Amino acid sequence: MSDISKEMTVKVAPEGFSGAEYNKVARGAELEGIILMNSSFDVKAECISDQRDWKLSHGRKILSCQFNEEERSVAAVLEYNVTARLGRKRALRCVTQYAVFYETPAGATKAGAIGFCRNVGTFAAYPYFRALFSRLSSEANLRLPPLPAIASMAHIPPKKSKEAKKVKTGDQK
Repeated sequence: MSDISKEMTVKVAPEGFSGAEYNKVARGAELEGIILMNSSFDVKAECISDQRDWKLSHGRKILSCQFNEEERSVAAVLEYNVTARLGRKRALRCVTQYAVFYETPAGATKAGAIGFCRNVGTFAAYPYFRALFSRLSSEANLRLPPLPAIASMAHIPPKKSKEAKKVKTGDQK
């Protein structure tokens, strides 16, 4: 098993991958494991009494992703975070990294395997993060709502820039 935590995120080629490449991996991949690699949880004591005024935000990103054709494996390191703010002051910060490992079917392409791992791996590790955050915030005696479910953005077209909208509508300044 290689150390993917130090690898740069592998970008899928601009042409992406075909549905057949992705589906081959999706039908034949087997989850090998989800590992908690790193976690930090920080609460500012002076903000605890004002929890009802906290504004929560959360996010996720893929830190690295690697495919090994010979070992028929693909793995990703994923980071999840939650921040609570009281006005401009950060009241809480939780950042956690998980590694997700899959065995891939013979003949899987690099683009299909990485695309699968980046998409499905994110969903696979998120419940672990939600549970960890819930437990840590409970142990800190915080009364916070559960983190929401995450949704795939794959089917949502990217937002057009303001410049592209101006050109399309003929509205130029």
